[in-house]
Amino acid sequence: MGIRYRLGHIGDAPAIGALARRVTRRWILPQQPASAAGPLLYGMSAKAIRQKMQEGQRFHLAWQDGVRLVGVAAMRDDCHLFQFFVSTRLHGRGIARQLWQRTMRDAIRRAGTRHFTLKASAMALPVYLHFGFVPSGPLLVSDTGLATQPMHLDLA
Repeated sequence: MGIRYRLGHIGDAPAIGALARRVTRRWILPQQPASAAGPLLYGMSAKAIRQKMQEGQRFHLAWQDGVRLVGVAAMRDDCHLFQFFVSTRLHGRGIARQLWQRTMRDAIRRAGTRHFTLKASAMALPVYLHFGFVPSGPLLVSDTGLATQPMHLDLA
C-alpha cells in the first residue's frame, strides 16, 4: 500500500466530500444532535468544497495507490484547520500525522504561521492532543447544536 500526498485541486472536490461525509457520519454525528447534521454535511458537499478552494483554502490530500482518497486536511487563512479526516480502515498507520505535518509546514512556508487553531469534535480530541494542541476555551455549541472544543497550538 503506497500513500502519496499532494495539494488538492477543484477536481478533487467530490472525493474530498465523500470521504469527509463518510467519516463524519461514522465518528462525529452519533455524538451530536440531529439538528447539526444537515448544516455540517452541507459544508462537506463538492459544491461547498469547490467554493472554499476558490476562496484560497488549501486541502492537503493522501491518496492510496494513487486511486483512492484516504485522508484530507484543510486549512483556512494558513492558520485554522477546519477539516481533518482519515479513512476509518486506515486509522493508526501514521497518515494523520503525515497530513498534519505537511499542512503545518505549508502554512509555515507560505505565511510564517506559528499559531494554529481548530475546533475539535469529541472523538478527534485525543488525536489533536497527541499533535500538541491544547484546549483554548470552554466547549462551544453552535446554533445547530454542534459541540466542539476550541484548541490551539503555538510553535516555539
